[in-house]
Amino acid sequence: MSSLLDSLLAFTLLYKYWGLFGTAFVSSLILPIPASTLLTAAGGFASQGFLNIYSVLVVTLLGSILGDVTGFLIARRYGDELLHIIGFRRLMHARIYKETEGYIRDFAPSLVFLSRFLTEVSPAVNILAGLSEVPFRTFFIFASAGETTYVLLYGAAGYFLGSQWENNLFFLVKGGLVLLTLGLSVSLLQIYVYRKNKNTD
Repeated sequence: MSSLLDSLLAFTLLYKYWGLFGTAFVSSLILPIPASTLLTAAGGFASQGFLNIYSVLVVTLLGSILGDVTGFLIARRYGDELLHIIGFRRLMHARIYKETEGYIRDFAPSLVFLSRFLTEVSPAVNILAGLSEVPFRTFFIFASAGETTYVLLYGAAGYFLGSQWENNLFFLVKGGLVLLTLGLSVSLLQIYVYRKNKNTD
């Protein structure tokens, strides 16, 4: 395992539910850390009696949703100002930026839901959804649904694998790649449909 993951596991065992909450919050807000593997490990720890599986699921879910919402609201409230400050004023008026905003608004439900399984890109989707002024209700519903499915999937996998979760890490990573491929395929299909509809307007 990587030194980062080793540190996160030690942090989780030391601070338990606070550690899980903090890691889930930060990974959903901005940092691309191996949250899926950590959640699986927490499920494994729960099966061995170090943690309670229901508390693991609830705490991780709350941290993830709160991180999603925080990123979304910051981008929605201050995103344009920050882009101006750091010198992306021209980008905001570029055609590709406008098309990206339109794509995100049109396909927000599936895009937000699927990105919950791609922990490396979900913070960026939260920010783009906020910048694109996706309705908060839409974002919250599909982010929550996606996070719930994601947390149950990886938490339950770790719990049922028990102490063998680390030995099955290869299959978990492979499953993550399958979900990544599925998410990218759906996104590409949506982009094709979006561009086709725009060209016929």
